[in-house]
Amino acid sequence: MLVKLWRGQKAMFAMMLLFICILAGASGQICWKHAMNNREEIRDINSLFNAKTIFGIITDKYIIAGLMFYGFALIFWLGAMSTLEISFMYPMLSLGYVIVAVMAFIFLGENIALARWAGIALIVVGSILITRG
Repeated sequence: MLVKLWRGQKAMFAMMLLFICILAGASGQICWKHAMNNREEIRDINSLFNAKTIFGIITDKYIIAGLMFYGFALIFWLGAMSTLEISFMYPMLSLGYVIVAVMAFIFLGENIALARWAGIALIVVGSILITRG
């Protein structure tokens, strides 16, 4: 009984790590989008690989913050990976789509069409099915 309880607590801790990983990854994406919204639009390969563009991107505080969020996400991902099955974990990353959409709506003022919300709802349903299997 005690071993079963310990395994359950360990799995719950790993699930928390997985959720924090997903949240950190989504936060990184929002930081990057915020940074790129404040830059001149990149219209072709030459403007993408322009030295001024690259320097501006890699020195932007929001790009750096996004990289830090991704670094934290990696640490939490590896922690969760020590307990959970990858076939369970990887599909759960799709919850990041939901979190990014909600955060983009709140923090970036993006308009999200009803069809996109419906697709996001399907992702949530799929994620619930994954946890049941």
